Amino acid sequence: MHRFVLPHRVYYNETDQMGRVYHSNFLLWMEHARTEWIRNTGTSYREMEDMGFMLPVSEVQIKYLRGVGYDAVVNISVEIAEFSRIKMEFCYEFYDEEFTVKFATGSTSHVFTDKYGKPKRIPEELFQKITGGK
Repeated sequence: MHRFVLPHRVYYNETDQMGRVYHSNFLLWMEHARTEWIRNTGTSYREMEDMGFMLPVSEVQIKYLRGVGYDAVVNISVEIAEFSRIKMEFCYEFYDEEFTVKFATGSTSHVFTDKYGKPKRIPEELFQKITGGK
C-alpha cells in the first residue's frame, strides 16, 4: 500500500520551555497524517463512521531520536504495516524538510469497531477501497 507524506511546520504552541516540540504533539501529528492517508485512498474517517465503523487506537509507540525546534518543517511519513478486515497498523517516520534527518519513528494499532466499541469486520468493498484493490 502507498506511503503518504504530510508536511507540517512547527508552531510556538507546540514547543516546550526548552524550545523543542513537546512529546505529545507527535501523537497529534500521527493522527493528522493517518487521517490524510485514509482520505488519500478515496474514503475518509467520516465516511467510515457513517458506515458504522470506528477505528480507535489500541496501541501506540513512539521512539524519539532528535529534538525538533520552532519553525522547522517536519515531513510526517505514514504507511500501512498491517491491514485486515478487523485491524490496521500504521508506521510513521518524522523527517526534516529535506528527508536527511529523522526525528522520530512510531506506530499505531487500531481495531475496527461499531459505535459501542465492539469489534466489527469491515466489508470487502471498504477493504478494497482502502487497499486500492490489492
